[in-house]
Amino acid sequence: MKFFANLVDVIPTMEWLSLPDEVEQFSILMRLQLDLRIEALNLAKFRHNFRNRLDIHFPKPFLNFSTREVLVEEYIKAIPMEKLLSLSGNFGKNLSKEVSDKGLDSFLQMLILDNFVHADLHPGNMLIRFYRNEMYTHEREYKIVKSTNENETNRITEELLSLGNDSQAWCNKLESLYENGYHAEICFLDVGLITELNHDDRINFIDLFKALSEFDGYKAGDLMVERSRTPETVVNKEIFALKVEKLVDRMKERTFTLGNISIGDLLDQVLSMVRSHHVRMEGDFITVIVAILLLEGMGRQLDPQLDLFASSLPVLRKLGILKEGKELLQNEDSLNMMKVWLALEVRQLINASIQDVSFFLCFILSPVSKIFGKVTQQFSY
Repeated sequence: MKFFANLVDVIPTMEWLSLPDEVEQFSILMRLQLDLRIEALNLAKFRHNFRNRLDIHFPKPFLNFSTREVLVEEYIKAIPMEKLLSLSGNFGKNLSKEVSDKGLDSFLQMLILDNFVHADLHPGNMLIRFYRNEMYTHEREYKIVKSTNENETNRITEELLSLGNDSQAWCNKLESLYENGYHAEICFLDVGLITELNHDDRINFIDLFKALSEFDGYKAGDLMVERSRTPETVVNKEIFALKVEKLVDRMKERTFTLGNISIGDLLDQVLSMVRSHHVRMEGDFITVIVAILLLEGMGRQLDPQLDLFASSLPVLRKLGILKEGKELLQNEDSLNMMKVWLALEVRQLINASIQDVSFFLCFILSPVSKIFGKVTQQFSY
């Protein structure tokens, strides 16, 4: 790979894709994957990050029994994501949308809240199983818990798998499960490859995300140049920013709905601009882009109307709840992300239904409104 990357690198304009650097980064990640103790620790961290989620599951690693060569983890009986993708559009709009929403929401939590991202999110690393939940009350505290035990979950999985390749039988069974109150749980596997953005890259990502959420293409292009590896080598910076602005304006006409926009085509156009204007992108950015590309394929099949930015709002709201007071206002990462949150809330309200507005006002009038007051006060300074 290193040989071919160096070979491609000598082609005019291709050096700005930094392929040799990417191969070097990839080789480091591959070497890390050879030590399965690292994957076991990654599993433990993901389980901690998602410990309060009923709908997301990572296998439990047995750290005391895992070695450099052997990973011992929980066995999960579930449905391969590829099977659901083969039925997409035919097994019920509600269930397919639920799976799509949970997949994207979990990725956004990894990226925005945790800064600990599964970097190999293809369908082969996702399994689906089904559960029901109930409200649990204890000393005036309410909590949603699973009412389905493991035996029942495994029984449902076995019933589905016994249907073989009968697509209609699968669709009927899945629709019946949804009508009877069952929900999808996504199980993530193979967490040997992860991405963590350093402080500077995280600031860059948040700023770029904010510019795109505001459909400010010129600012997004300017940030790509300013935060690139070698800004001094960029050719025609102004023209590059104008090209990105034109591209974002075209997207603005259709919004960021995956059914209307192919992120693959979008990134292909951006990479073409990067090559012609000599903009060198950071490796971690490329890794995040690849993860988004993989999710796009699943999102497009399961729910063509999936809105990338609207889906990020619940995660941003959670960030607002977790980062209160001085911690919020003194943390540059969080403060910038809160600006993104406010911009997206405004965008959501512009296109909102009456029910959406009612929900938003209830949310704002909750104790979280204190956060908005402090943020607004900070902005006024």
